[in-house]
Amino acid sequence: GLVEIFEHIGLVPMVLVMDNATGAAHRTAWDKITIVGLFQLFLEHYRIEARFCNPRSGWEKGSVENAVGFLRRNLMVPLLNVESYAQLSKHLLSRCDELGNDKHYRADESVNDLFEEDRAGMRPLPRVRFDAVDWQERRADKEGVIQVGSYRYLAGPAWRSWPLLVGLRAFDVEIRTRDGRKVASLPRAYGEQAGTVRSPSSLLPALARKPRAWGESPVRGDFPEGLRTLIDAQDSARRKATFRLLERVGAACGFDAACKAAEHIIGQGRPIDEAALSIMARRIASGEAPADVPAPDLSVYDDFMKTGDGDTLKEREGGKDR
Repeated sequence: GLVEIFEHIGLVPMVLVMDNATGAAHRTAWDKITIVGLFQLFLEHYRIEARFCNPRSGWEKGSVENAVGFLRRNLMVPLLNVESYAQLSKHLLSRCDELGNDKHYRADESVNDLFEEDRAGMRPLPRVRFDAVDWQERRADKEGVIQVGSYRYLAGPAWRSWPLLVGLRAFDVEIRTRDGRKVASLPRAYGEQAGTVRSPSSLLPALARKPRAWGESPVRGDFPEGLRTLIDAQDSARRKATFRLLERVGAACGFDAACKAAEHIIGQGRPIDEAALSIMARRIASGEAPADVPAPDLSVYDDFMKTGDGDTLKEREGGKDR
């Protein structure tokens, strides 16, 4: 969250005053504080001094609690409905920018104008972005599942009983081997989420080895209907080739983009080949929807068929095609 704020304002403060945030530090005694390893790396990366408030000392926080209440009442009511935490963060930052245009309740200036004075005392961002990730080592079980806390993440059957590195970020979990090979990238689980967090792409190699297991595969429902129907009708050899193709394109562009691209190609009545699938998947991964692909503009041919008086041959002949 702090990294997002720093990048949003484009600068880094010199001092951070923290409340008793367990994610940043632990107070072992009244005057002894142990900073969490990841937060210590964060402070060193941005060259920030951190100060921690004492417990039950509300006067040390100034008007921060009032500011939090103001934002809750003005930005969180009525209750927001968002697709992801990342989308919520972007929305809140944009709304804070809008509130900054209002005049300060004491000074006859906008909040943004007053903030410019604070920006003069900040440092520029470092060239390299800080990667807020906590790496831990876990061993996959016989099904290729690793457990972090109370949550289970599927690395894939190919990695069963392997010792793996798990990188925990705010919104995703990255799984790698000890020598750095990427195994999977999964959304991070929060709350009382039941079941195993998995990515269908992690099971594509197993389906390619055993294509007859497709009918009972737990990821069958993750495929779009058109693509699922096509795979159902294929024999084992073609099914294996389809899974291999989706695996290669999905590794470069993402599983969802590869499936949407395949669905679009099938809808146009064309066979799925690697060149067409790769191009379409890259366009989808960049944010372009399949429906956004422009149709050919044939109006340019009208210019070539115009007669001397400006009419096309079709118009001159009463609408008949020549």
